[in-house]
Amino acid sequence: MEATTRKASRTPSGLLFRISDICKVHSVGVAPTVREKKPKADSTATGGSSEDGAHLKVHPRQVSSDSSECLSETSSARCEEAVVDKLLESISGLKVAYVNLQQALMPYDPEEIMIADERFASVLEETAELKDLYVNVKEWSNPRYPYHLNSRIQEHQNLVMELQADICKKDSQIGWLRPELDELERKNMELEEKIDRSALCREGSFTVRRGVSTEMFMDLYERSANCIHDFAKFVIGWAKVSGWNLGQSTFPIDSHVVYERKADKKYVVEAYFACVMLMGDREDYISLDSFDCIMSFRDPFDALMSDPDSNFGRYCRAKYLVAVPQSMEDSFFGNLDHRAFVESGGHSRTQFYQKFVKMARYAWALRAVACSLNPRAEMFYVNSGVQFRKEHMESAPAKMTTEEEKFSVGFTVMPGFKVGCTVIRCRVYLSKVNAMDF
Repeated sequence: MEATTRKASRTPSGLLFRISDICKVHSVGVAPTVREKKPKADSTATGGSSEDGAHLKVHPRQVSSDSSECLSETSSARCEEAVVDKLLESISGLKVAYVNLQQALMPYDPEEIMIADERFASVLEETAELKDLYVNVKEWSNPRYPYHLNSRIQEHQNLVMELQADICKKDSQIGWLRPELDELERKNMELEEKIDRSALCREGSFTVRRGVSTEMFMDLYERSANCIHDFAKFVIGWAKVSGWNLGQSTFPIDSHVVYERKADKKYVVEAYFACVMLMGDREDYISLDSFDCIMSFRDPFDALMSDPDSNFGRYCRAKYLVAVPQSMEDSFFGNLDHRAFVESGGHSRTQFYQKFVKMARYAWALRAVACSLNPRAEMFYVNSGVQFRKEHMESAPAKMTTEEEKFSVGFTVMPGFKVGCTVIRCRVYLSKVNAMDF
């Protein structure tokens, strides 16, 4: 009855709080002599003293089903005890791992936090496994448990064999795909090299050591047009902030021009800067002497400051004083410090002047190459009111229409060039033809 009571009290929850009860030793009694018909008290049954034990015989005792159950309970209790000890030890380790995780947060150390987190997760997983093991510890005493365990092992072994077969299949597929991967990597490297060369070219890497060419001139023309467009857009932004009137005499607008949109007046500003930067009679600062050095810098302002008094430096000073009138500078900055500094031979490091230098570098390079080509590049404009001809002109912005006879040139946005038989079309803003004017 005592064994039954103890067995009932050994539940998963009670055992954690009654470890001392688990650790009790269960003894097995020794049989008395055959001649004794009735067992005596506990003191005589165990033999008492050494003298009394001399005439006693110890006989093997056949274990009954009750005794077998008792032994099974004892073995199960010892297993439970071992699992509980390990579980308590794991819980202690879990507490330590949690403390380490908290310590890694103050001060904040991402590497230590990762290590502590992995350690905490590992101990937590181990604790969960021990918990599941303790819950299922009763199954160990079941005689059919080894057969069940062998069945599970066989299932897992079969699963391992299937996984190994899948691994072999994947390895063979990897072997087939490896040449394709190598070929793709080779092509990617070639594309990266092309992209790097293209990016370097976009940043202004030009050289004339091997001579100038029409292709180089056409490339510089596109870059010059883009930089003039960007600077015009930048100036319009400043004008809106400062309240400066774009319709002043600085940007003359033909009264006959009919704009499709109000925003198209920005092309007048762009046409003004293109005219100022590319027109001019003085060519003493237009030379290829320092061309390679100026165009080798990624930052145009760094190129300028490498030799502030070079041909390019004198070109920037001369063009700034013409392109940015006093009224514009005074409206934008509230003073004429930029102008005074440039007139004294300096180059301002302000954002506005650096934007101007970026535009000026490509315009200077375009003019320098144009003067060095053989035959020399000839620049041309189209007067207002001239009928549109797509052989020598292109619309800015582009017009998707086939009724070109209804349009005439409002003004030239970007001049064109003729190099021998090659024509670089000028960019014009088109306006609808007024029959009374023509």
